[in-house]
Amino acid sequence: MPESKSVIRTPDQRLRVFVSSTLQELAEERVAARQAITHLRLAPVLFELGARPHPPRELYRAYLDQSHIFVGVYWQKYGWIAPSETISGLEDEYRLSGERPKLIYVKTPAPDREPCLKALLDRIRSDDTASYKPFTTAAELRDLIENDLAMILTERFESAHLAAGAPSEEATRAQGNLPVVRTPLVGRARELALTRELLLRESSPARLVTLTGPGGIGKTRLALEAANSLGEWFSDGIYLISLAPLTDPSLIVPAIAQTLGMRETADRPLRDNLIDYLHDKRILLLLDNFEHVVAGAGAVGELLEACPLLKIVATSQTPLRIRGERELPLPPLALPRIGALAARSGDIVSQLSQYAAVELFIQRARDVRPDLSVTNETAPAVAEICYRLDGLPLAIELAAARIKVLSPQALLARLERRLDVLKRGARDLPARQQTMRGALDWSHDLLCESERTLFRRVSVFVGGCTLEAVEFVCVGLGTDEVDLLDQLTSLVDKSLLVQDEMPGGEPRFRMLQMIQGYARQKLVESGEANVFLRRHAGFYCMMAEEAEPYLMGAARTAWLDRLEMELDNLRAALDWSRQSGADMLLRLSGSLAWFWFMRGHLSEGRAWLDSAIACAPRLAATADAARARALWAAGGLAWAQGDYARARLLIQESLAIYREVHDRHGSAHALSFLGLVMLSLAEPSEAHRLCEEAVSLSREVNDKWGEAFALRCMGDAALLLGDVVGARALYETSLGLWRKVNDPWGISMPLNDLGRVAYVREDYAEARAAYEESVALLRRVGDKWGLALVLTNLANVLIHQDVQAARTVLQECLSTWRELGNKTGVAQCLAAYAGLAAVERRPALAAQLFGAADAQLGAIGYRPEGMFRAQIERNRSVGRAQLDETTWRAEWERGRGLPTDEAIALAMQLEQLPTQIE
Repeated sequence: MPESKSVIRTPDQRLRVFVSSTLQELAEERVAARQAITHLRLAPVLFELGARPHPPRELYRAYLDQSHIFVGVYWQKYGWIAPSETISGLEDEYRLSGERPKLIYVKTPAPDREPCLKALLDRIRSDDTASYKPFTTAAELRDLIENDLAMILTERFESAHLAAGAPSEEATRAQGNLPVVRTPLVGRARELALTRELLLRESSPARLVTLTGPGGIGKTRLALEAANSLGEWFSDGIYLISLAPLTDPSLIVPAIAQTLGMRETADRPLRDNLIDYLHDKRILLLLDNFEHVVAGAGAVGELLEACPLLKIVATSQTPLRIRGERELPLPPLALPRIGALAARSGDIVSQLSQYAAVELFIQRARDVRPDLSVTNETAPAVAEICYRLDGLPLAIELAAARIKVLSPQALLARLERRLDVLKRGARDLPARQQTMRGALDWSHDLLCESERTLFRRVSVFVGGCTLEAVEFVCVGLGTDEVDLLDQLTSLVDKSLLVQDEMPGGEPRFRMLQMIQGYARQKLVESGEANVFLRRHAGFYCMMAEEAEPYLMGAARTAWLDRLEMELDNLRAALDWSRQSGADMLLRLSGSLAWFWFMRGHLSEGRAWLDSAIACAPRLAATADAARARALWAAGGLAWAQGDYARARLLIQESLAIYREVHDRHGSAHALSFLGLVMLSLAEPSEAHRLCEEAVSLSREVNDKWGEAFALRCMGDAALLLGDVVGARALYETSLGLWRKVNDPWGISMPLNDLGRVAYVREDYAEARAAYEESVALLRRVGDKWGLALVLTNLANVLIHQDVQAARTVLQECLSTWRELGNKTGVAQCLAAYAGLAAVERRPALAAQLFGAADAQLGAIGYRPEGMFRAQIERNRSVGRAQLDETTWRAEWERGRGLPTDEAIALAMQLEQLPTQIE
C-alpha cells in the first residue's frame, strides 16, 4: 500500500456535513438529508435553534468551523433575522461556508418564496463554486444528496492520491489484464465509493467484496470501474477472470491460474502452486459472473485464507456465502417519480437529467445519434422509458440504441413488448448481454426445477406480495413452509425477487417489471397461466371480503393501509374477473366500497362497480345480495362525486333488492345513504323519513354503527328543516354511539356536524375546535373525501378568524376535491374563496367567485341549503356591502360565465395577493 497519507477517514474521524435550512417548513427534508449523510457513514451537523445554551449565531458558527462540507436546502422562507442583524441566520451560514464544497438544493415549486430568499438564491446561482440543483420531494432530495456526497468523496480521494504522486495510468496498467473502459460510469458514485472504502479502509478492510443484483444491473461495469481506479494499491496486478464460460465449479481454480499464466505440474496440485504464487503478492482478482458456479465458492475461501495479501471482487446474482464476504447489492439507477412529472415546470430536461437512469439513456442515445436533442416535450417520454425499464442499465442501453430510428415517444409506445424491443446490443459484449432476454435466460437457466416453477407462478402478483399470498396462490395450503421459504430465499439470493420488510417485520416480495414480464411469459408457456391467475383473483377477493366489516370500525386504518398496499394486485384481480368471472367482479368491487370512498379512488371505484353491475345480471338470491351491495356502493360513490340523480337510481334499486331478499342490515344502510342523497337534492323531509326507518332497522339487528350513521343523517335533515336544537341532540347521540364503538372516522362525522351547528349560532371558536378535532381524526384514518368536506367547513370559520390559515386550508381542500373529481366540493371551495375575498375587501373578485360557484352548483343540479346556504349568504353580505348593486351584479354575471378551470385560476390569484385586513 502507498505510504502517502490517505484523506479517507477512519470511523472515529468521519467527515462532517453541515446542513443549513429553515426548520419548520423543511422538517421532512432535514430528516431526508440526515438519512443520506448517515447512509454514507458521514456525520450530519444540523443546527437546531435553542438546542444549546449559547447565542444562536455563535453556535452555528462553531458548528460550521468544525464541518467539512456545506449543504444548503431552501424553499420559500428566508428565515429569522435577529434584532442586531441585517441578514437571516440562513444567509449568514452560507456566507460563512467559505471554501468548503457547497451543495445547494432548492425545492420547487415555490409560489410564495420570500423576496430576500430569492435574492440570496440568485447570488448563490452565480457562485461557480457551488453545486445548485432543484428538487420536489424529500425522497428525491435524499437521493441527490447521497449521490453528490459520494461523488465528492471519490473526487477528493482521487485528488489526494494525485497530489501525493500516485503512479500514472500507464504504470497502474503495467500488470494485469483489465480491459480499457470506453464509456463513463453513470449513477454509481455511491457504490463505487463504498466498494473502494470496503477494500481500502484501515480498520477491518474487506478481503472479498461481492457485487450482487439481477442480470443487467451493471455489476461487471462497476467492478471494472473500481478495479481501474485501484491500480496503485495492488502492486502485483489486477486481473479479470470471467467465470461465464465455466460449466463445472471445480474449474474456478484452473481458470484463475490460467489467467495468471500458471501451468499445472506433474509433481504438485495446481491449487498448491497457485497459493504459493499468491501468498506474498498484493493482487486483486475480479471474478466475474460467479452465480452459476457458486458451489465452488469454497475454493475461493481457501485462497483468501492462505494468501493474506490477496483481495477479491466478485460479481454474482447471489452472494457466495463464505466467511469474510461483504455483499454490496446494486439497486436500479435513480429514477424520477413519474406521478410528479406533470407538476414539473421550467427546464425539465435539466431536472430529469439529474437522475442517473435518464442521464445514461441520453448518453447512450447520443452515442448512436449524436444530433439527438432532448427537449421539454420529449424528456418526460425518456423518463417514462427509464421508469418502465426499472432503471436497469442494460435495458436502458439496449433501449437507447433504438433511438437511431425511433423517437422517444415512438419507443415508449412499443415498450409493451419490452423483450422484443431490447435486442441488438454491442457485438463485442457477451451473447447474454446483447439482448435483455438473453440476460434473463441466463438467470433462469441457473434455477432448479422447483425454483423455476415458483418463479413463473409468482409473476401473477403485481406490485409485490406477502408470504401468505405466495403460499395460498402459488403452492396451496399444506405446503411445507420451510421448503417454500428456502425457495423464496434462493430467488432473492439470485436477484430474481426483491425482499422488503413491511411494518411489523413481515417480508414482502416483488419482481422488477422487466423480470416479471419475462416470468409471466414463462407462465403462459407452461400452460398454467389461467389456473394461477384465477387463484390470484380468488385470494384477493377473499381478502377484500374479509376486510369489508373492519372498514366500518376501529380497525379501519390498518385494513385500509393493507388494501392500499395491495391495490395493484386488487386491480389485477378485478381485471381478470371482468374478463373471466363476472360474479367475482361483483363481489370484489362491492367489498371495496368503503376503500374506494375513504382513500379517494372515487372515479376508479365507480368504473369497476358500473362494469360489474353491467356484467352480472340478476340471478339467485345470493347473487342478488352481491348485486344489491354493488348497487349501493356505486350509488354512494356517485353521491360522493355530486352525481345525485344517478346515485338516487342506483340506491333505490339496491334497496328494492335488499327488501326482496329480506336483508334488514343491508336495507338500513341503503336507507341511510338514500337519505343522504335526498338531502343533497334538497328534500329534507323525505330524507328524515328514510333515516328514521334506517335507525329502526339498525336497532332491530343491533347494528350500533349503522344506528349512529343513520342518526347523524337524521340530524342533517333536522338542520335543513330549521330544527337546530333537534339536530344538535341527534348529533350528540350519534357521537356517543360512535365513541362507544371507538371508531375514529365515525367520531369525526358528528364532530363536523356539531361544528356546523356552532357556525349557525356564530360561535366560531366552538366551531373551529370541533372541526379541528374532526380533521385530526380524518387525517389519522386517511379519508380524503371526509377530510376535504371538513376542511371546507373549517375554512369558512377561519375566514372570520385567521385569514392566512384560511388560505392554507382552502388550498388543501380545493386540491383534494379536484383530485376526487367532486364538482360539488370544487364549487363549495370557490364559494369559500369568494367569502375570503369579501373579508379581505376585494369585492369585485368576491362577486366573480360567488357567480362562478353559483353557476357550477346549478350545472350539477345542487341547490345550497341549510348551513352551506348560511355560509354563502353570510360571506356574500360582507362583499355586497362594499360595492354598489350594479357593479356587484355585473361582476357576478362575469363570474357565472367562467369555465371551471378559469374560475379556479381566479381563486388561485387570491393566494398570491397580500392580505388587506388591518
